[in-house]
Amino acid sequence: MIRRVHLIESGGRGGVFNHTVEVAAGLVTLGVDVVVHTADDCDAAPATVRLCRCVSWHRASSNRVVRQARTSARYVVRTLPHLHRAIDSNDVVHIQGMFALTPELVSVARRRAATVVTSPHNTFVRSNAPGGGRALRSALEGSDRVLVYSDADRRLLLDRGVANVAQVPLVQWTPPADPARVRRWRAELNPDGGRLALLPGQVRADKNPGLFVQALAGLPGWRGAVVGEDLGPGTQVDALVAQTGAAVMTDYRYLDVDDFTALVAAADVVVAPYQIASQSGVLAVAARLGVPTAVVPCGGLGELATAVARDTSVEAVRDAIVAAYDTGAQPLDTADAAGRYLHEYNAAQQSRTDGRTRVG
Repeated sequence: MIRRVHLIESGGRGGVFNHTVEVAAGLVTLGVDVVVHTADDCDAAPATVRLCRCVSWHRASSNRVVRQARTSARYVVRTLPHLHRAIDSNDVVHIQGMFALTPELVSVARRRAATVVTSPHNTFVRSNAPGGGRALRSALEGSDRVLVYSDADRRLLLDRGVANVAQVPLVQWTPPADPARVRRWRAELNPDGGRLALLPGQVRADKNPGLFVQALAGLPGWRGAVVGEDLGPGTQVDALVAQTGAAVMTDYRYLDVDDFTALVAAADVVVAPYQIASQSGVLAVAARLGVPTAVVPCGGLGELATAVARDTSVEAVRDAIVAAYDTGAQPLDTADAAGRYLHEYNAAQQSRTDGRTRVG
């Protein structure tokens, strides 16, 4: 029997956090004792979710090296000992996302003889992620169950020889979109009242914002918007907008969950022309809201999308945007997702128990 589920999501912000608290809320409705261990300055969460704010990120520091050093030191001195005290041998520890200290998290859960479940969210490592390779290896090799969010990732990991891989739904906490905020976004991004294509979320080079701009440059009657925190390519994106004359607006800032939900709800089509991907929380939010989506053939993106481009050319992306709009979408019902997670937790715990019995 599972005593408690510990969902560990160290960042406290963005897609992985919103996914984690949605899983927690679903498990609570099933009567499961759940606690989410996360950042002390985390975003808002469903009222039913119990948050343990045991991680400090020192985000106020402008120096990245200092910020990382202070965060890691506090994590080792305070967070890991706290988790060691909180975790029991009858618990399930589900580690969400990848973090430089993921191996240490796995080690703590192992020392407490708990069942360990990991969801790295990506099966690749970005070049700007310190310790990413070590974290991914630990997540894949040190757990009783690896949960992924696309069949593409499941098959990829099975081909790599990773055992105990299962696919579960990628759910995201999506509060009801505030109509006033939706209208405000629509008026700001699409003042002419045409069709609006949106590239939302963190603005990274591997999300191919340039391809998005080029595609919108040849779509009469459409406007585009790139909205999210700029993690590098913003200057180049703005230069390309000016060069091509594309009807694309950019807005580089972090959005809380209410603003982000309203932003996505304001779009006619959400576009994901990514160069590399496992799955996308943005697509999951759009699916939950019933907003059509257009993607390129990359990773598991096509499994949640309304329309998939035939390739990664500008013309193919344009055609996919139009096809997604013409096809439309209905809101995706994810009510049964929590049961899928609980099934995998029980299977992981039983497998671990059976294995221990055989060894004994």
